[in-house]
Amino acid sequence: MKSSRPDAGAALLSQADMNLLVLDIAQKLTASYQPGRDRVVTPENVYQPGVVAGRSDLETFQGRLLLAGSRVEGLENLDHCLGELAAGRSILFLPEHRGNLDVPSFNHLLRGEHPRYHAILERLIYIAGRKLNESSDFIKMFTEKYSRLVIVPRRDLPKPKPNETAEEQEARLRIEKEAARINRAAFRELLRLKKAGHIFVLFPLGGRWKPDADNIPVKETASYLESFDTAYLISMEGNTLPPLARMEDERPIQDRVVFRVGPPLPTKPFLERQRARFEAERASAAVPPGLDFEQYTVNRIMALLHDLRTTGCQGGV
Repeated sequence: MKSSRPDAGAALLSQADMNLLVLDIAQKLTASYQPGRDRVVTPENVYQPGVVAGRSDLETFQGRLLLAGSRVEGLENLDHCLGELAAGRSILFLPEHRGNLDVPSFNHLLRGEHPRYHAILERLIYIAGRKLNESSDFIKMFTEKYSRLVIVPRRDLPKPKPNETAEEQEARLRIEKEAARINRAAFRELLRLKKAGHIFVLFPLGGRWKPDADNIPVKETASYLESFDTAYLISMEGNTLPPLARMEDERPIQDRVVFRVGPPLPTKPFLERQRARFEAERASAAVPPGLDFEQYTVNRIMALLHDLRTTGCQGGV
């Protein structure tokens, strides 16, 4: 089922109008921003509820960027999600990630649909790397408007250097120890909030998709799947904030953005099928050397997201 508002969209803006629009939202968000608030991530503040002040301004700004045809498709699968929530089942969303305005895009578009979907928006908690908190106040000013569970991704940890000195090793191990404390605290919060009926959102790719990067998905995705009853894949076409090497240098554009929610994916049967496929392919030497089950599984999820975006169907799971 497609959006009931497929033709809703913003008027085209001149560059001068775009500059004014960006200046306006920056001023509005600055007015509601408290510098230093939860900026440094610790085990005590891994769950950071969304800051309501300024959120409507951000979504109004986002509405000016979304061109005609922007919409959420697969609403019948969100109706199924509401049924799963009513039955007490735990839910994980697995969306594609294009840019740092994906979240207000999805929230703005879904908020314009039937009010019953607001119950979903109110429960969303995004699993986010601490870089979105700690890299700059400007970035956090945007990301803090939505609830997040902050973690330290494994790939963000420093790797041992060749001929590492004792001091360098000590510093690296100290970082690893603190990251482990943060991640343990995040897992405890995930269990608590999941039990309270919240929906978690995990980007399998980790960061934004970049044309000049390897875009290797995050293998820990498979571990998260084990903690939930039902998952929903969400593909994304279009992007109002194309990625650059430095997030601070990114500039918004207008674009047609389409989210497509896939059918429910019961996680345990899915993981069992992936395990059987993995073992069969490994036995026939079809699995590349060094590819473990976790990476195999998240690679499959990315392939399913691609199918969902390009064909409208999730494909065989």
